Amino acid sequence: MDLSSVTSVKLNIDGNVGIVTLNRPDRLNAIDSATIGDLDRVFAEIAINDAVRAVVITGAGRAFCAGADVQEWSEGDKPDDEAWPPKMHRFMSRLYWLPKPVIAAVNGVAVGAGCDITLTADIRIASTAARFGEVYMRLGFCPDAGGSFLLPRIVGESRAAEMIYTGRIIEAAEADSIGLVSEVVSPDELLPRAMEVAGGLAAGPTTAIGIAKQNLRHNSLVSFDEALRIELRGGELCGKTADHVEGLKATVEKRQPKFVGH
Repeated sequence: MDLSSVTSVKLNIDGNVGIVTLNRPDRLNAIDSATIGDLDRVFAEIAINDAVRAVVITGAGRAFCAGADVQEWSEGDKPDDEAWPPKMHRFMSRLYWLPKPVIAAVNGVAVGAGCDITLTADIRIASTAARFGEVYMRLGFCPDAGGSFLLPRIVGESRAAEMIYTGRIIEAAEADSIGLVSEVVSPDELLPRAMEVAGGLAAGPTTAIGIAKQNLRHNSLVSFDEALRIELRGGELCGKTADHVEGLKATVEKRQPKFVGH
């Protein structure tokens, strides 16, 4: 597959490990429409490349991913229900079902859709600088990239509800204490440690690991795609509210939003 047109995501292959780097550091690796397409193409290539037997995903610069690029929305390009959500859902489903182990090396802030991307990984390793948050409520919105399905399965329903309803951002140490990440290391150790874990998995029985992963996915009470459809319906409702408009405006204007409850 030709990836020459991909600019917002880097793919490097080291041995049998594919290293995927979100590469918009000037925007804290926020996800715009072009980035979704780039991610989808990169992971489509990984899926068919037998030389890649494990994956590390990380972010360039000081962030992992700041979520959806609200600047793109504020400039009049807010994706509608026929654009951004289906594209993001296609990518997230591809990542979730990828029959190869994925390690998220979380180097900085991972919020909103950025947090959700880490949740699809099989293993999350955090830098001490990492922070996690389902910050959708700050925009008067609800999780729409898989977070309401994935987070409670990782940290439990009560903690997931608290994180989602409040939009609170948690530090790496708390993420470790609630089981959101497997371990926390210093920033200098993050990528080497992630590569060490990925390298070990890449050297393992790839087919068996892939089957085990698929079994883990299928053993959930509801399918991921059904959860995405539920989130899409919720997003349709949220997108029509005044609070969503206010949340976007306040974020762009760098002030606290004044929500009215509808």
